[in-house]
Amino acid sequence: MLGGKLGESLLGDTSAPTKDDPFMYLRLIATVVAVSLGSSLQFGFATGSLNNLEQIVPAALAAAGNPITVTMWALINSTFSVGGMIGSYGVVIPLAKFGRKKTLLLANIFVFLSSALMYFGTVWWVLVLGRMSIGIVAGVAQMVAGSYMTEIAPINIRGSVGVCSQVGIVCGIAFANFLTAPFFHVFGSMECWRYTFLVPSAFSIFQLIVLPFCPESPSFLIKSQGSSATLSTLSKLHREFSAQAHLSNLKKEVLEGGSTSDDMSIIDLLSASNLRKQVLVGVVIKIGVQFSGIDAIFYYSTLMFRNAHVSDPQVATTLLSLVNLAMTFIAMAIMEKAGRRVLILITWAGMCLGFGVIFCAGTLAEDFEILPALMANLQVVAMVVTIMAFAVGVGNVEGFIVSEIMPVYAKDTLMSIGQPLNWIANLTVSTFFPILFAMMGRNTYLIFVGLTLFFFWFTFTKLPETKGKTIAQVTKEFEKY
Repeated sequence: MLGGKLGESLLGDTSAPTKDDPFMYLRLIATVVAVSLGSSLQFGFATGSLNNLEQIVPAALAAAGNPITVTMWALINSTFSVGGMIGSYGVVIPLAKFGRKKTLLLANIFVFLSSALMYFGTVWWVLVLGRMSIGIVAGVAQMVAGSYMTEIAPINIRGSVGVCSQVGIVCGIAFANFLTAPFFHVFGSMECWRYTFLVPSAFSIFQLIVLPFCPESPSFLIKSQGSSATLSTLSKLHREFSAQAHLSNLKKEVLEGGSTSDDMSIIDLLSASNLRKQVLVGVVIKIGVQFSGIDAIFYYSTLMFRNAHVSDPQVATTLLSLVNLAMTFIAMAIMEKAGRRVLILITWAGMCLGFGVIFCAGTLAEDFEILPALMANLQVVAMVVTIMAFAVGVGNVEGFIVSEIMPVYAKDTLMSIGQPLNWIANLTVSTFFPILFAMMGRNTYLIFVGLTLFFFWFTFTKLPETKGKTIAQVTKEFEKY
C-alpha cells in the first residue's frame, strides 16, 4: 500500500514543464563528464597504474632498504580488488540514504587518502593500504557511475551515455600506461614514479567543483522525494514528452515494487520468480567480465608481452590501452544501432578466438620452433583482437545492463549482489593468474578459451535485446528465454 505524502506525490497529477530547458544538453554533458573523469577514470587509472611499474616500484623500494617479494607485489596489485569489494558492499547504505551524486562525492575522501599513502609509502603494506583505498573508490564507481549516467539519459541515447562510464575507465588505463611507460619519460622512472599517484587527486578536485551543480538520478528521486521533484529534474535533462514518458515508466516500476521508498531486500529479490532470469543474467555478466581473462591483460600484459619476447613490453602495453580506448569510442557510435546482445556475443567470440590464437602461436614458436619472430608478432595481434572484442561489447555494456533489465526497485539490490561477485572474480584472476602462468605457461590461456565459449552460449540462450526498450518490454522479452 502507498501511504502518506510520498504516496500521494507518486500517484497524483504533476504539471508538465511548459517548455524544453535550453541548457538540458549542457547539463547532461556536464554530469557525464564529471562522473566519467571523477569516478570511472579513477577505476581505470588504478587498474593500469602498476602494469608498467612492475620492475620500477620493487627496485625503488629495495633501494630504500625495503625489498619486496613476488608475493608482496601480488598483494599490492590484488588488494585493489579487496578495496573494490569493500566499496561495492559499503556503498549500499549511502546510496539509499544520500543518492548517487552525493555518494560519488563522498568517495573522493578515499582518493585523497590513496594518493597520500602511495606517494609517501616506503614499505609494502602502506602501498597495500593505498591500493585498497583507491579500490574502494573503484567499487563505488562501478556500482554507481554507469547506472547514474544511464538513469539521467533519454532512452534514445541511453546506451551511448551509459558507455561513457567505460570511456572513463579506458581513458584512465591508457593515461596511466602512458605516464608510466619509460619510453615516454614522464613518470616511468625510479625518481618520478610516485607522482603517478597524485594524478587521481586532480580529477577528484575537478569532480568536487562540477558535480555538486549537476542533477540527482531520477531513479533515486522517485523513491525519496516523489513525482514533483523527479519531473523537475527530468525536465532539466529531457524534452517535455521524454520527461513525461520517463516519469510514467518510473511510476509503474515503483508501484510494481509495492513501495515508494524501499528497494527489495536480497532475499525478496532471490525469491521473486518474475525476476529470476534477470538476476541470473545480471550475475553471470558481472562475473563473466572478469573471468573472460581481460584482467589478466590489464594487470599483467607487460609480463605477457615479455614472455612473448616483445622488444618493448611497456610500449606494447600502452599501445594496447590505446586500442582499447579507440574501440570504446567505436562502441559508443554503434551501441544504439547494433544492440547490446549482438555486441556481447561479439565479445565472447572474439576473446575466445584471441586467446586461442595466443596459445597456438606460442605452441608453434616454443615447441616446434616455427617462425618464432612471426609467432611473437601474431600473439601481439591476437591480444589486440582480444582487447578490441572486449571493448566493443561487454566491456561497455556491463556497466549499465542491470539498469536496462531490472525495475527501479530492484536494480540496486541486484548490483549489491553482482558487483561484489565481480570484484571477487577480479581478485581471483589478479591473484592466481601469475601463479598459474608460472606453473602452466601458455596453457593458462586455454582456461579463458573455455570460459568465453561458455559465456557465448549463455548470452545466446539467456539474454534478450534491451536496446530502446522499457523495463516492461524487456521483462516480456525474458519470457521467451
